[in-house]
Amino acid sequence: MRRQPRHASRTPRTPHAPHRTALVGLAMAGVLSAGLIPVTASTAAADPQARDAVIRLINAERTQRGLPALTVNASLTAAAQRHAMDAVRLKWWGPGKDSHTNPQTGSTPQSRIMAAGYCPNPRSWSVAEITYTGWGGSGTPKAAVNWWTNVSTYGHRQRVLDPAMREIGAAAVAGAADRAGAGASGAGTYVVTFGRCVR
Repeated sequence: MRRQPRHASRTPRTPHAPHRTALVGLAMAGVLSAGLIPVTASTAAADPQARDAVIRLINAERTQRGLPALTVNASLTAAAQRHAMDAVRLKWWGPGKDSHTNPQTGSTPQSRIMAAGYCPNPRSWSVAEITYTGWGGSGTPKAAVNWWTNVSTYGHRQRVLDPAMREIGAAAVAGAADRAGAGASGAGTYVVTFGRCVR
């Protein structure tokens, strides 16, 4: 039986509808290539191939619309990786939950990205984060990017296609971040961070 993807949200859920992830955007002044292969438990907890597929798919969405491809940034990647691994370990995402705030540490997209050392001493900068978890055929990079760009009504598409953003970090981790998907086959959890840094 195919399971619908589960995502954390602050938005009320309609009956029998798959639950979706909330989008957080923060601003401060001053086959694998196709993304079809799911993250699997037989690989390391973090899956760099699935992560790279997410980045390729997001950049394809951008370049098809005349936007510049995003450059991978190590600090944004570190922040995304930490959050994705914590999410799979703690499994707090789900209906009515905030997927962007770690309930154990209280970390937020901004605090994680700052702690990872992104954009020190800027004149201006902005960051954003999007999240996704799915299983039973919905745990692939392609499913995550398709949901963000074609299905979500929470502003994920606008974040992916934000012309102001210049850098990206992404993480893909085997397993679900929602207890409802615990132990499900083909589960994957994805976190993508975006940034713009002007020094």
